[in-house]
Amino acid sequence: MQTDNNIFYILFIIFVIIYTLRQFLRYKDFKSLFISKNKISELDIFFSKYFKYYNQLNPKEQKSFIKRAYNLSLSVQILGKEKFEITEKVKLFVVAAQVQLTFGFRRYDLPIFRRILVYPNAYRSPATGNMHYGEVNAKGIIILSWKRLVKGHLITDDTINLGLHELAHALMHTIIHSNDHEIGLDPYLKNVLKLSKVEREKIKSKKDHLFRSYAATNIYEFFAIAVEHFFEVPSKFKKELPDLYDHMVKLLKQDPSSKLFRI
Repeated sequence: MQTDNNIFYILFIIFVIIYTLRQFLRYKDFKSLFISKNKISELDIFFSKYFKYYNQLNPKEQKSFIKRAYNLSLSVQILGKEKFEITEKVKLFVVAAQVQLTFGFRRYDLPIFRRILVYPNAYRSPATGNMHYGEVNAKGIIILSWKRLVKGHLITDDTINLGLHELAHALMHTIIHSNDHEIGLDPYLKNVLKLSKVEREKIKSKKDHLFRSYAATNIYEFFAIAVEHFFEVPSKFKKELPDLYDHMVKLLKQDPSSKLFRI
């Protein structure tokens, strides 16, 4: 009996060690421990050139952004469609929206979504038969149009950002359908969606509204469009929809209107 207890105890200790190591590798920027100073400098130049959000961060936050983007570019499968070539810079461009959206979190990975397909432009969706610029598949696939993705990041105040829009869908799906995400997000998302019901009715009734009419389609599109406004016109969002903005701040743990990107 004593021997059995000892074996059980040893197995339990092994399990705890494996679980702890797994959590450490998930939460820490493990891969980025091996990134050189020259690489960090190279990526700093790249992100500074193309991403307004990155340029609003302080130096410490910028370094964290680089490490997270570098990690995701290595851990997420990014595939080109219709002969579109996937380079390192393309990968970094693709994952930048996820880093931005989750920058206030300790957990910035979305375990359900490990594959991203990139088309050169609009494509015909197998699911709907219509032409799309992007979509999120519940099986864990994100699909993006490269041309529209780049345009969304370069034009920073038109509240249309394909990367943020589709990653917002992925984040919402992750929170609703999985417990494998940043701790404590569920009640904040519920509050956002509760407020969305009132706002969607206003949009449907043709009243003047900050959000475009597509936001009234359903809660998923409303949330994705709210995310676009949250990052692209935060001050206007806060002024016109203060309660909703406040709940978005609590959910995403950042406040772009105050230049606070980690709360």
